[in-house]
Order: sequence, then structure tokens, then C-alpha cells
Amino acid sequence: MSTIQEVAQRAGVSAGTVSRYLNGYKLKAANEKRVAEAIDELGYRSNYLARSLRSNRSMSIGLLINNMLNHFATSVVAQVEREMEINDYNIILSGFREDREVYVRKLENLIDRRVDGLVLFEAIDDERGRKLIEQSGIPTISVSNPLPYPQVDNMLAANRKSCRMVTRRMIDAGHTRIGVLAATQREYVSRERLAGVLEAFDDAGLARDNAVVRIGDYDRESGYRDMMALVLEDKVDTVFALNYGRGQGAQQALAELGVRIGEDISFACYDYLDTKTYFHPSITTVCPPSLEIGTMAAREILAMINEDRLGSGKTTYTDEDIAWLPSIIGL
Repeated sequence: MSTIQEVAQRAGVSAGTVSRYLNGYKLKAANEKRVAEAIDELGYRSNYLARSLRSNRSMSIGLLINNMLNHFATSVVAQVEREMEINDYNIILSGFREDREVYVRKLENLIDRRVDGLVLFEAIDDERGRKLIEQSGIPTISVSNPLPYPQVDNMLAANRKSCRMVTRRMIDAGHTRIGVLAATQREYVSRERLAGVLEAFDDAGLARDNAVVRIGDYDRESGYRDMMALVLEDKVDTVFALNYGRGQGAQQALAELGVRIGEDISFACYDYLDTKTYFHPSITTVCPPSLEIGTMAAREILAMINEDRLGSGKTTYTDEDIAWLPSIIGL
């Protein structure tokens, strides 16, 4: 039986190009012709359908994501798609943008499509959704936001641990009053990050109000305004920005104020890029492990499908990458 890789090799294109062709995407005319001819020569499509019928599987994974503009989420999705492509699986991608009704409806649609597995990103804990998952009997993994369901496994970045570590390093360097740019506390990840910061003060035997916390939206503008306030009103000389957008806005504010990171102020933040690249090599950053989580989630859901088992309610944490660069004075 031929594979998607063999079709790609015969056609002289990538496996991703073949996957896109099979999913109905428009390709360059020459590529479409080569892929179609390779499929016909190798009998790939008929083999693929025959395997689906014999195994009673759709050879597809439902991937329900909250915000498709979220860089971390899309990076995880890209890695899941890559792993699925290698294993001759397709993904059916759908979004819900924090809308509870849309979330339930999209979840129901994916189940109705008889997907073999579900990967939920920033899922909503909803009783209707729980019942749908339970009744479907479909292996399910929740990423980034844990679902407290006995048949769903969770895969999370170690947000609390990372924020605790960075804050404690700031405290150990002699900074006992720290400005914190936290995001709104509606989301699990935001709550975990702020909790980690506050626990570092507990560890050091310091009062939690030594953390000067400003909470705002995720965007750059909010980070800019709150950074200005931390410097001009709160007079802090150490800041930890707990998400990407607010961190970028904070750096803009510092640049306009003429405050030099690592010289006039200690600063750490979250980033989505390789923290050791040339964009801002002087800044201590925390980078969410999108590659690791995407790979783990894809491989685990495939293992659950192949072993015909559901989740057990376990939670797996993946450490974030912390680049300890000289932006914290005293390190």
C-alpha cells in the first residue's frame, strides 16, 4: 500500500503539497497535474479509502482552536498538522473565538464528522461539551486549558513554574519590589502566570503587595500604557511582562522614555520567537514550548486511536524555554 510520502516522491513535491491537494486546496497547475498522476499511478486514493473502510476510521483529527490569531496556538497547530501528515492523517480545523455557543456547536460538528480524535486548544469547560465528548467515545486531548473530565488528557506549558523561577531570580538579584504586567485573569494561562509570580514572593518570605500588578488586555497598546504607569507613577525599576503583546508595548514605552533595559531597569518578558535570536538578545525571555506540545499532543492522540483507548484525566506539563540574558541587573 502506497503512502503519502511515496506519492510526494513520485510527483516531485513535498508531502505537505500532496496533503493540501487531498484536502481540496488549489495548487499550481503543474503541481496539481503531477500529484494527480502520481496518485493515479500508485492507486493512493483508493488505498487510502480502503484503509478507512477496513479500520472504520475517518483518518481525520478534529482540531478546535479558540483564537487563530494567537501565535502560540497556530504554532502548536502547525506542529500537530505536520505529525498528522507524516501518519497519513488529515486535520479538520475549526475556531470558536471565546464564544461558548459556537464552541459547543463546532464540537458537535466535528463529532458528527466522525473524526478519530479531538485536540482542543483553550477549550471551554461547558457541561454540554463534556457530555458530547463523553457520549462520542472519541479520544480527546485538551491543550493550554485543562478540562477536568476523567476521559480527557491535558497538555500544558509550565506557566506557573516558569514565572515563579523568573521572579525568584529577580528577587535573588536584590529586586524586592517588582512591577508585573499581567493579562486579564479570565483565562487559565493568565491566572497561572500571575500565581507563579506571587508564589515567588511567598518563597522569599516577602509580602505579595511587593508585586506592583497592573492587569490589562493582551495587546501592545495596553502594555504600553501600563508600562508608562509603572515607571512614571509606581516608580518601579524591575518589570516582568507576562505575555507577548504587553511585553512588546512595554519595550516601546521604555524606548520612548529613554530607559535602558539592563542598565536603568531590570526587565523580563514572554516572547514567541527563539529567545536567543538577534531581535533583542539582551532581554531575559520565556518562550512557550509550541513545538514540544504540538508534537506530544499529536503523537499521544494517535497512540490513543491506535490503542483504542480514551484519556485517563492525566495532565502533562512541558517546561518553557527561559533565556537568562543580561536584562536583570545583578544577575
